[in-house]
Amino acid sequence: MVFSSNIFLFLFLPAFLLLYYIVGARWRSFVIVLGSYLFYSWWRPDFLFLFIGITYWNYWFGLRIKANLDNGNKQRAFRWLTVGVIGNLSTLGYFKYANFGVDVIAAALEPLGINTFTLERIILPLGISFYVFQAISYIVDIYRKQAEPTRNFIDFAAFIALFPQLIAGPIVRYKLIDLQLKQRTHSMELFSLGASRFMLGFVKKVLIADSLAPLNVMFITESEPQVLDAWLGLLISIMQLYFDFSGYSDMAIGLGMMMGFRFPENFNQPYLAQSITEFWQRWHMTLADFLRDYVYMPLVRRRFAGPLVALIYTMILSGFWHGASFAFIFWGLFFGVGMVLERRFGLATKINTPYNFWRNARTFLLLNLSMPLFYTGDLRHSLDIYAGLLGFNGLGSLEGYMYGTSLMTLSFLLVGLAWMVIASRINLRYYANEGQPYFMQHVGGFSALLLWVGFVIALTRLAANSFSPFLYFQF
Repeated sequence: MVFSSNIFLFLFLPAFLLLYYIVGARWRSFVIVLGSYLFYSWWRPDFLFLFIGITYWNYWFGLRIKANLDNGNKQRAFRWLTVGVIGNLSTLGYFKYANFGVDVIAAALEPLGINTFTLERIILPLGISFYVFQAISYIVDIYRKQAEPTRNFIDFAAFIALFPQLIAGPIVRYKLIDLQLKQRTHSMELFSLGASRFMLGFVKKVLIADSLAPLNVMFITESEPQVLDAWLGLLISIMQLYFDFSGYSDMAIGLGMMMGFRFPENFNQPYLAQSITEFWQRWHMTLADFLRDYVYMPLVRRRFAGPLVALIYTMILSGFWHGASFAFIFWGLFFGVGMVLERRFGLATKINTPYNFWRNARTFLLLNLSMPLFYTGDLRHSLDIYAGLLGFNGLGSLEGYMYGTSLMTLSFLLVGLAWMVIASRINLRYYANEGQPYFMQHVGGFSALLLWVGFVIALTRLAANSFSPFLYFQF
């Protein structure tokens, strides 16, 4: 089940919200668990048992870690933490990386004439990359004494299973939401703001991202793209990715607000970044924060690696987290090396760095050049695209795009470009106290009318189109 589907919009969500607000406050966590398990099992009911197992594993280990810390036995608490983290990573490793590992070993031994075993293709459970990271952050924060474990299993299960952010984030840490699980504010103002945020994300996804999807498929499936086709396809792909993923995040945050939760923001106008370093302060911010706090900083503090080497390690891990292929590893390496070079030559910027068009243009070009690795997930095909970008496959004519582009698709391509230009002019900032975009603090008048018109048009387009999952569901 996805947010941009008729069954979610007109059946699941109304039924869930009705039940959620009818029951008393003490039962709302139970309703969240029940609704989230139904939401998750809609795809594959059998994987629900794995999901519940991971939930109980981390609940139990959290209590064990806390008990040993209270007894002053930090060394034993660390052993519990180690086993807990290994269990989480082993689960993620088996489902996400076992096939990749077997394929790599087989390819390495094949020249030696050694026949290795084969492994049946393992199905990747939906959202496992996100909820495993979220579970790890829980037990690590308990060990660091940055969070208190809950003895209420239903509250903990609600934290892990919250369906708005279950499949593709934002990655919500327990220490940011533990008090909200116990007590949170529900108001018509917050609900309306959440509904507006959801509609904004829905428009991004259905009207813009899904309109660009056929052109992106055309670009990715072309075996030897020519230079004009390759560059246009690259621009389309990076726009689709942003509107698809940020649209999901907007919908997730909006749904959370409709339930009284305040989730952390995940995007802050990433294509306004003036360096790769700044880009990762604006893009998928909850993942960037997770990698900083649980990978980069421990490597540096424990002196396993210097800051620059640790940065490269962290970004390679980020790439490998996105997908089990060498293309994703090189994608992470691309960013790691780029960020190191920026620091070496004083090119790194921050979010509050005064805007400069040429710095922004240079960064946007580098981001585009990373996309073939990300979108194909295949190193060989990525090299074919790079050859096209450099003109080795010929000039091209854009004929395929012209025949494959409807007036509606072209219209929404222009809407996407206009959105980015307007954002660069306005440079939406986040309120320090609320963490909400300026636009979402002032939904009224013309803005509200525009949002409703876009939402209604998106609903009609959804009714006419086929199922289109979010891009980050594959991770």
